[in-house]
Amino acid sequence: PRIPGALVLVVGGLVASWLFDLGAHGVALVGEVPRGLPSLQVPDASLLRDHASTIALAAVALVLIGFSQTAGDARTFAARHRYRIDINQESAAQGMANAGAGLFQGMPVSTSLSASSLNDHTGARTGLASLTSGVIVLLTLLVLAPVFSNLPKPVLAALIIEAVVMGMMDVPEMRRLARVARFDFWIAIAAIIGTLLVGVLAGVLIGIGLSLIWLISVATRPRMPLLGRQPGTQAFRELDEHPGDEQFPGVVVLRLDGGLFFATSDALEDRIREVALSTTGVTGIVLDCEGMDFIDSQGSAKMHEILDLTEQAGMTLRLARVKPAVRDVLHRDGVLDRIGDDKIHGNIDQAVAAQMAAPGGSRADL
Repeated sequence: PRIPGALVLVVGGLVASWLFDLGAHGVALVGEVPRGLPSLQVPDASLLRDHASTIALAAVALVLIGFSQTAGDARTFAARHRYRIDINQESAAQGMANAGAGLFQGMPVSTSLSASSLNDHTGARTGLASLTSGVIVLLTLLVLAPVFSNLPKPVLAALIIEAVVMGMMDVPEMRRLARVARFDFWIAIAAIIGTLLVGVLAGVLIGIGLSLIWLISVATRPRMPLLGRQPGTQAFRELDEHPGDEQFPGVVVLRLDGGLFFATSDALEDRIREVALSTTGVTGIVLDCEGMDFIDSQGSAKMHEILDLTEQAGMTLRLARVKPAVRDVLHRDGVLDRIGDDKIHGNIDQAVAAQMAAPGGSRADL
């Protein structure tokens, strides 16, 4: 339609309120809307001093809510209309807007789910829409503010509900989460329930808390699959997915899918110990480091312990596809000197071939 439905609803509500005196018949109205602009006023230093803890707590809550809401809104509309956003730039703009609001007795500034959806639903596509809205709001405050005093509150409720239901309830995205990443779906459900039952801050904290728990769980339990060689190639794949791939007598190929640091180092040692004890006739272990993006001091120290373990078991430890950052740490800690340059390989196939060719490295010919 050429005329936005929201505008028709507001004008119709104002006309109906005037014609039928809706306020006198029990219909809630917006009430007095003061005319004019707020004045510049620096916050009272004594107020900040006397209520520092309360203000700090409220500020943290507002930052969490404001940033989460702004980032979420920005990503939603960017995905919908296929343009790029810079969250850091959005945050800087939001911070400057809040600083200005603090000097003019304003409310904390953030995006509005309902206002953004309403703006999008009426066809706004560029920053000119925001500038136009700003000018209209300015004129309204200076000239038209009293007109909206008689606007029925149900009209505002209808505008917000329509905007949220039509613009922000992304049911297809929830279905996608349920299909693609079930844990993300349940995090979203928990955040929604927390918001409805307690408030926006509770929903944000629940979402952040569950996301951190998920992140820690994933980071501390990296996958460490056994690998086999695809027949006729030099490519190695997970044996769980390709059980028919080639395996080599006396040689176990293991890949660590994650960084080696204090939270994962024990898991790697346990996995290698499991392989050493559960597999008979193992003379060498090839550790594929392709997925090891980083290593800390605890991870490097654990490599010394793993070397002790393999040496005591009469096995040779070989490393393949070690990334430069990981290699530097292992070199500075003396791990590479213990392993030896001849046991550091550019790819898995070279490592397996070297182990098979080593004296006592195989129970059969390659």
